[in-house]
Amino acid sequence: MKIKVKKALFLFLAFLLLFLLGLPLGMLSGHKQGRVLLNDTVTLPFEVKENERVLLLYLGYVGCQTICIPSLKESANIFNILPKREDVAFYFINISKEGVGAKEFAQFFHEDFQAVQLPRKETLALMGELRAYSSDPLIEGGDLYHTGYLYLVKQVKKNEFILKAMYFTRPFEAETIISDIQKELE
Repeated sequence: MKIKVKKALFLFLAFLLLFLLGLPLGMLSGHKQGRVLLNDTVTLPFEVKENERVLLLYLGYVGCQTICIPSLKESANIFNILPKREDVAFYFINISKEGVGAKEFAQFFHEDFQAVQLPRKETLALMGELRAYSSDPLIEGGDLYHTGYLYLVKQVKKNEFILKAMYFTRPFEAETIISDIQKELE
């Protein structure tokens, strides 16, 4: 009897903890599709073409199998649904210290995906602005743990950017993201 009560109490506390951890994003978003709508000025420490009015940003690393590969596949599907446009761009920002193969990795998923490798200090500053995090692997040679968010950024003037949305649940809600892109292009 005591074991069942302890087990039930443990499960209850585990579910309560999961609920409480997810509550802040849920309260911020107020949206069932797993997004947070924002209107925050951000600085992008890399060159963006003036005609690229809407950007999708994804922070990950080359070879990440648990988060990046599924997220980049979903992003490629979203990008394929959009009409081919020069005013929408996708940037894969490599957060690992080694920048080898970022372009090839990103373009494996879609030929139009662009890759960015920044110095570590700039990467960390950008992650802070976008509310992203990462942590070193728990074991030598293991995965780098990181957020798997997709970010929608609007370029309002040359090199002036507004973070419009963060998509934090997976799979990404393609219809919502496409609708948000189209809204920002109006």
